[in-house]
Amino acid sequence: MVMMKICKISLLAVVTFVAAMVVSCSNETDTTLNTQQNNITSYLKGSHQPRLIPESELSNSLDNNPQFYTQWGLDIYRYIATYYDAGRDDKNVAEAGDKLELRYTAYIFNNSKPTIDNMFATNDEAAINELKSKGLNTSYEWTTEPLQATLGNGDILESLETAIEGCREGDSIEVYLTFESGYGNKYVGMVPGKSAQVWYIDILTVTKK
Repeated sequence: MVMMKICKISLLAVVTFVAAMVVSCSNETDTTLNTQQNNITSYLKGSHQPRLIPESELSNSLDNNPQFYTQWGLDIYRYIATYYDAGRDDKNVAEAGDKLELRYTAYIFNNSKPTIDNMFATNDEAAINELKSKGLNTSYEWTTEPLQATLGNGDILESLETAIEGCREGDSIEVYLTFESGYGNKYVGMVPGKSAQVWYIDILTVTKK
């Protein structure tokens, strides 16, 4: 009888410990996410050049061509640098099933304008040359060939597909991701788990399906 009581108490202690660990991990994840969300919006509205406003506030802007960012949930943020370029509206819109050619440079986002030290992927020749100037051997790991992707096929991160859809051929965009919409908890290549990211993407071509 005493042994049964001890077993019950021990089992209760284990369950309580596991539950506490789950709550602790959940709280840590929530805190990291909230911090990244706040850091991204603070950067876009503050030190980003040009300073941006949320798309939801466009109707309140007094600027003729207000620079803005679009947001999906609290984890994906997109800025189209070429939004007001002449002739943009005549170019192909990227839609599901379209074939794309993309030039990109990706960085771990550390709450400020990214630097070469935070770069983890690129096919941009200028970026690769900058890496070479720092003494990095890029001959086997990097290519300057455009990334070929079919939108909606999972060739790139789903969050990037979300941000690219609706853009146009020739657009230059910046996509900011919390770790939830990036690589999650996984350590991928040079990117530690729970890292926020920013992708600079040029949509070179959009071939309609």
